[in-house]
Parts: sequence; structure tokens; C-alpha cells
Amino acid sequence: MKPKLLLVSLAGALFAVTACSGEAPPAPPTVTVTPTSAAPDTRTVAWLEGMCGAIYGFVKASNDHASRQGAGVEVTRPWLSDNLGVRAELAGKVVDELNALPASPIPGGDAAKKSLVDSYTTARDAAAEGKRKLDASQSQTALDAGLKALESAQKPLLETTDPFASVKLETPALVASIAAAKKCVPGGS
Repeated sequence: MKPKLLLVSLAGALFAVTACSGEAPPAPPTVTVTPTSAAPDTRTVAWLEGMCGAIYGFVKASNDHASRQGAGVEVTRPWLSDNLGVRAELAGKVVDELNALPASPIPGGDAAKKSLVDSYTTARDAAAEGKRKLDASQSQTALDAGLKALESAQKPLLETTDPFASVKLETPALVASIAAAKKCVPGGS
């Protein structure tokens, strides 16, 4: 958050609370924000770009695939088989991209990456196994299992909101590196 925006947000929140209480608002506290002049670390920026590129690439590709499906699609065996194959491929791509990253230059980054690799591996494997079972059997049980597999394959879309939630942003250089990592902004280039 930018320093000026932070001050406006704090002042706005203080006004909203006091305006509703009927009391005269106290004088706003003086907050001094010193802008950081730390330069981003190129190694950290590159690692962040790799992490975010993999995650947001998956989200974009999944959304693009879903938008081509259109509304009111009838779930048939061929449709489900195709979707499971696409989901397995997309999740597999994320796993490959994350595994190709070097060791994290950020404290806690490797643990965050491992958690994501585990989640996407589970999604990939569920989709691939669901497709295999669906394609091998004409039973209703296989169709039901395929639908559950599709749900499991889409979990990363629901779970991955902030890939760095567990990472502590403690240094000005790290904050500058994150700001420089354009792929860490959903929809970023």
C-alpha cells in the first residue's frame, strides 16, 4: 500500500468509526512513513516472477478454458474426459514450472513453494486418475468419480489466493523486490 493511501485509509477509518458514534472525533494521529529506497534484488525478483507466473498462468489458462465452454454445457463423458485431461495438463505445467525454480532467496519461500507443488500435484493426479477411470469404464460409478476428480482438480483455483501468505515481508529490499515482480499482480505481464 502506498504511504499516502495508507494515511487516507487510516483517517477514513477513524472518521467512519467516530461519525457513527456521535462523539466529536479526536485529532488524527500523526503517522510518519519513510519511503524505502532499497533496490530490488534481481535474483529475488526472478524467483518471484517464476512462482507467480506459474500460479497466475494456471488461473488464467483455467479461466480461459472455462470461458470457451460457455454456459449451460451438458456434462457428457467426452466433455468430462476432455476437461479432466485439460485440468491434468494445466496443473502438471504448474508443478513442472515450480519444480524448475532454484532454491528460494526469500526466507519461507521454499516452504510456500512446496505447499503449492503439493496442492497442484494432488490436483494433477486427481484429474489424470479420474480421466483414466472414466475412459476405462462406462459405469455410472466412473462418471461420478470423474465429476469428483474434476472438483479436486479445480481446488487450486479456490485455494490459491496469496501464494506468499506465510512469507514474512520484513526487509525493504524484499518489499522492493515484490513490487518489481510484475507477474505477482494478477493479470500482470
